[in-house]
Amino acid sequence: MDFRLTREQEEIVARAEGVAREGLEPRAAEVDARATHPVEGWREVWKAGLLATTVPKSYGGLGLDMLTYVMVIEKLAWGCANTAMTVHMHSIVQKYIDQLGSAEQKASFYPDVVEHGRLFGSWGSEPSRRGGSGVANTILSPRDDGYVINGPKHFCTMAGGAYRYMIHCAMEGYQAEKSATMALVPRDSPGLTITGGWDTLGMRGTVSPSVTFEECPVRKECVLGKPGDSERAGLGLHFAMGYAAVFIGAAQRALDYTKEFVKKNRFDPDPAPMSHNSIIQRHVAEMGLVVESARLVMHESAYRWPEGPDPLLMLTLGSRAKNRATEAALMVTSRALQVCGGRVAHKRYPLERLFRDVRTCTLMPPNADRTLEVVGRAELGLLEGVMEERYRV
Repeated sequence: MDFRLTREQEEIVARAEGVAREGLEPRAAEVDARATHPVEGWREVWKAGLLATTVPKSYGGLGLDMLTYVMVIEKLAWGCANTAMTVHMHSIVQKYIDQLGSAEQKASFYPDVVEHGRLFGSWGSEPSRRGGSGVANTILSPRDDGYVINGPKHFCTMAGGAYRYMIHCAMEGYQAEKSATMALVPRDSPGLTITGGWDTLGMRGTVSPSVTFEECPVRKECVLGKPGDSERAGLGLHFAMGYAAVFIGAAQRALDYTKEFVKKNRFDPDPAPMSHNSIIQRHVAEMGLVVESARLVMHESAYRWPEGPDPLLMLTLGSRAKNRATEAALMVTSRALQVCGGRVAHKRYPLERLFRDVRTCTLMPPNADRTLEVVGRAELGLLEGVMEERYRV
């Protein structure tokens, strides 16, 4: 398969790398320590034109294909996994608008992103649902000339920071498998209440507390498509590819730091730097091969990503990429600490933060066991019916 990019695509990826190195990476430690929204990072991503990666070109965006998109997210994650994850969440919401929204909705929502640099969050998790499976307990109910939302949400990324949120709801009065509906809600909507805190092991800058909705009003023009449209199109399956890119970006940062560290440091009585030790060389080789292997799987999956709805293929490709990226990131960040030694446990070094961020963000669904199950079922021709299982709690 030919993963070579056009000159335009290469320029976009290079732009993301520049933003990551010059803007995101220098602030990553502060974002982690303060557990605050990476507002400055979002602004730099927007100024570089990368907040509109999935906005169609006809509306002023980049309209990136999946391969170029994951390359951009990986570069951003090298600089700051928190910023990259929030930008990814925002970017997938733009895909929902593209595929489900009317021309009027696109003309209304896209300028917020392209012209004003505003972010959109995506809230689907709930306390009683496992990995997004089962029917949402957040209910969208018709009221007069609009709707209201009632129910709880969990892990609400960018709560209080994004401009608008896409709420994954079940439409009242529809069968479970046909009820999934997306509603776009402004952050200052009445009835939207942040009910939890966010003091976690890692990914602290994603700021993802719990939120409750009580008779929260939604205008008709803020509901995307018809009930069940998003599930039939497999739009939620796009998330896994960006997760994989975040994991690999963080792993690459840990690997790069390790290589520089062992080249610059030595221990008595050995006069040579750590990089001359054959055991260190073996560790670095294994780390590099693991990252490159995971990246190859991600690129191949992104290259094969369908342009139209094909949920079973998308589920398989996303599971392949996320599983390999998860295992690679966990291995590399852990091995990096082992190779560099106890001193890098200090917070003035980036490795302990990368280790915490990777261990936290790789918990996002579908987890490693679930992705392996999906890949195994695909290999054995047993994927039929798997989409229906998403509704079983």
